[in-house]
Amino acid sequence: MITRTYRRRSKNDEGKQQFSLDVQTKGCDELLARMELSDAQRFDYVDDGRAGDDFITRQGLRQLLLDAKRGEVIVCRDQSRLGRDAIEVTLVIRDLVRDRGCHLYYYSTGQEVQFANAIDQATTFIQGTGHQMELEAIRSRTREGLRSRVRQGRIAGGACFGYNLERKSDGSGRRYTVATVNDREALVIERIYRDYLAGRGQKAIAHQLNHEGVPAPSAGRRGSGSWAPSAIRTILLNQRYRGVYVHGRIKKVRQGGGSLRVKADPSEVLVIDLPEWRIVDDATWFAVNERFTTREPTAGGNAPRTKYPLSGLAKCATCGGAVAAARMRTYGGGPDRALCYGCAKHHDRGSAVCPVSVHQPMSEVENALIDHLQQHVLSEGVLQLVLSQIRTEIAAQLPQQAEDIAVLETELATMRTEQKRLARAVALADDVNELVSELKKRTARISHLEAQIIATKRTPDDVAALITKIEVSARARLNELKTLLTEHRDLREVFVSLFPTGLVFTPARTPDGARQIWQISGSADLSSFVDRSGPVCIATPTGFEPVLPA
Repeated sequence: MITRTYRRRSKNDEGKQQFSLDVQTKGCDELLARMELSDAQRFDYVDDGRAGDDFITRQGLRQLLLDAKRGEVIVCRDQSRLGRDAIEVTLVIRDLVRDRGCHLYYYSTGQEVQFANAIDQATTFIQGTGHQMELEAIRSRTREGLRSRVRQGRIAGGACFGYNLERKSDGSGRRYTVATVNDREALVIERIYRDYLAGRGQKAIAHQLNHEGVPAPSAGRRGSGSWAPSAIRTILLNQRYRGVYVHGRIKKVRQGGGSLRVKADPSEVLVIDLPEWRIVDDATWFAVNERFTTREPTAGGNAPRTKYPLSGLAKCATCGGAVAAARMRTYGGGPDRALCYGCAKHHDRGSAVCPVSVHQPMSEVENALIDHLQQHVLSEGVLQLVLSQIRTEIAAQLPQQAEDIAVLETELATMRTEQKRLARAVALADDVNELVSELKKRTARISHLEAQIIATKRTPDDVAALITKIEVSARARLNELKTLLTEHRDLREVFVSLFPTGLVFTPARTPDGARQIWQISGSADLSSFVDRSGPVCIATPTGFEPVLPA
């Protein structure tokens, strides 16, 4: 017997001991002990800090839904731990209990969850509606609490460069946060505004600050510790630096089981004057804002950015940043500029952040990669290695046929017995709608099992025909990729399919040492040769390593 436990705690549960992960663990342990399943094989799934109506990023729940099998026991605190969206949580419970045949228990009641008829479904949905209403009420109170803080000039968000955060208490002992100007960081902000009004660009300002080692704003886990043009832009457009607190411009909405950030309606945005926050005067701030709005657009500025063949795939080996396309002067110092691949961090933030100054013409880089792929990867020898691995995998699966067929035939016999029993019940009952629905499900499952058994009972001739079909398909895909590379068509699609984990660009020099070039390394995924459900091989710098599907 396999048991699985699920625990979830959201940020709204902080301070509520009954929802702590430790308490939930203890509750699951006690119920399994009462069921005499303490010694059974157990798997635990946890989502910490995840909202109940988030069914996209909760990795613990998603993994549980992937792993759960018929007959297994699943334990959690109550329905609210599985989710607080009435529709989504009902679908999850239906999938686990009715469709997969798992035994779901809530340790808060000790009872097994039922999902056998319309009443069970309605009960689950109604309970889910209550949990969803509770979550919406919590969010409403939280949102109004934040807006109340803003109206009092208090902080309702995170840290902002240029200010210190101080914790204080009101007369009732309730804690709150206020912001005060950080004099050292304020000097940097004033300098950025002056430099921009003097005609320096955002990139030039970022380069200079990095060159001087000026501490950059912290961005939590996303922070790189250096100045970027985007950070300069954010500072130049932030009204907080002229003493105006703008709150609520962006809000989160739930859509498709996850959250989406959208612009709030202007009527929902709070704008509060806080003169004590002022770092730059109004004249300076509005002059900067005017320069942003009146700058002449660059050529093609309204056109969508081109997606170059290797953009988004290549990373700099030195700093880990993206290798992107930029128009630079060609080698030899001529006046002409050409599209080149270079380190984006070096280009945007300067040598203090990444010293790699390689800018190799795009055509050179792509042609070298195409030549290597055609000669060493998309070759007949590699194709034969892939096909050999496919044959080996199919042969390894053949001895398991008898066992697989036995399992399928056992379930088929069970389904046929249930089908007969339901057919008799339909003939005798007055209200037959639910019975007919269950009968249709059994009939559909029987048809599916019969098809599986036929597919599993492959003869040697069937296996040979399957291998031949795969070989023909793989060879056709190989020739298609070769043609696309030769004709330089759909290069981005080809590179994305061959290098899903990306490429690493390392600075090097030409054999004569005359100039800098990129040395490219990576693993070519050859699964596009064959059906994605089949075996694949990975081409690595040291050879080819077979990777089989789980």
